[in-house]
Amino acid sequence: MFRIISRKRYKQLLSELNELRRKVRQYEAECERLLKENDKLTAKVEELEGYREKYESLSREYQEQMERFEEEVEKEVNRRIREIGIDKERYEQMLADREELIELYTEKLYSLAKQFALESKRMRKNRGLFLLLVDERIMDERNFSDFHEGQVEYLDQEIFKGIDNLPHIFSPKILDVLNFMGEKVEILDENGEVTGHEERDGAVLINLKGIAFRTRVMVEGVRTHKVYNKVEKLLKGNAKHAAAIYASSLDEVMASIVVSEETSEVTMFKDGKFIKSFDPYTGKETLREEIIHLLQDSSPHSTE
Repeated sequence: MFRIISRKRYKQLLSELNELRRKVRQYEAECERLLKENDKLTAKVEELEGYREKYESLSREYQEQMERFEEEVEKEVNRRIREIGIDKERYEQMLADREELIELYTEKLYSLAKQFALESKRMRKNRGLFLLLVDERIMDERNFSDFHEGQVEYLDQEIFKGIDNLPHIFSPKILDVLNFMGEKVEILDENGEVTGHEERDGAVLINLKGIAFRTRVMVEGVRTHKVYNKVEKLLKGNAKHAAAIYASSLDEVMASIVVSEETSEVTMFKDGKFIKSFDPYTGKETLREEIIHLLQDSSPHSTE
């Protein structure tokens, strides 16, 4: 027996049916979209899997090539050792001696920079300094230039000629060079009045004989792709400190040392990394290990 419903109820049911059909179509469209997205993701996974296999293959090939390269280098080193008539132990001893010499010269330059900073404190003057210990034999001249075009090299003077007058880091003559670089040149107006001061910018280069051989040198092009991944973040300092940490990453630079014009603090960098610093006003020396410890303690991921 059929049940008669009102026209109003019929319209309501018809409306509900249409709404259900609309939702079904919507769900079907969403399902189709998700299936297509799933197909894309599946294809992407397959593509990434292919990349992973290529990466693993390239990694194996790279490792094999590095092993072959190291073998060739070892053979070449042994060949050169035989050519110069020394055994391998003697060669390794020479390398160790070179490292000791570099360490000795680095520490001497650091000591000279500390003395310079303490003297600046005593004089109540802010004097800056930038020292680079370099292997002159492998210097890439594209990495360095005169800071002021056409300037006269301070070390070309007769007072630095001859074995007794060389500006060696263990000779009192080196102090003349450091004091020259720390001076501020007076800027005079047309009436001869002092209107300001000009810093002697740039670095002093010291070779592995311990002799200063260039002054007012600018380090060129070290913020490029050649070294950016070999330099850690500069924790503090100015443009000169940035130049120093970048310079220390160059193959020909053994160490770089900066004395700040603002604070007289001495900072040493090696291999693109902070090594240590000295504050002449407190007498405190800060080592790399202390900085790392402080950074770890201040990290948001550190625990109590």
